[in-house]
Amino acid sequence: TYGCAALTMALVRFGIPSLQEKVKAAKAVPPTLGGVVIATAIARFLKWPVKTLADAAGAETFRGGLSTLPKIGLPASFWTPFQNAPLETLSIIVPYAVTMAAVGSIESLLTLQLLDGIVDDGKRGSTKKEVIGQGIGNLASGLTGGIGGCALIGQSLISVQSGGGVSKLSGIAMSIFLAL
Repeated sequence: TYGCAALTMALVRFGIPSLQEKVKAAKAVPPTLGGVVIATAIARFLKWPVKTLADAAGAETFRGGLSTLPKIGLPASFWTPFQNAPLETLSIIVPYAVTMAAVGSIESLLTLQLLDGIVDDGKRGSTKKEVIGQGIGNLASGLTGGIGGCALIGQSLISVQSGGGVSKLSGIAMSIFLAL
């Protein structure tokens, strides 16, 4: 396990950046993602005794595959408060929903502005796309039993500083790893 971690760190620090200097297409892959993928492939190929998530959580946690994912839809009890007192229910929910949406949007837009200042690539992030994407994501999250969220300044800074700011692949990979 420690050998695989050392290999990953060496790839992230030295291997992937030197490859990116020689191969133009390699710049699309953040060094951290490339290091993890290559180290994982080497560990699998050489059959290193690396501790996996299935070892830590137990194989039964992952039994069932995709069937363990939540179903899309609203719970059966969702409509009960609206049937009994619709206006009262809305008067309770709407102020909190608007406040949470505003705070999340403001935080995401401030993060976007900060990252635009750090990443000097001549492009600016689209605030409209950011807020619409966040709304769609939060709606999808709610329909699958999750909770809403917004841009995380710490995660975003780490992603940019580790080379992920040059590609959308960093955000896509992070969301897939979170989903798993």
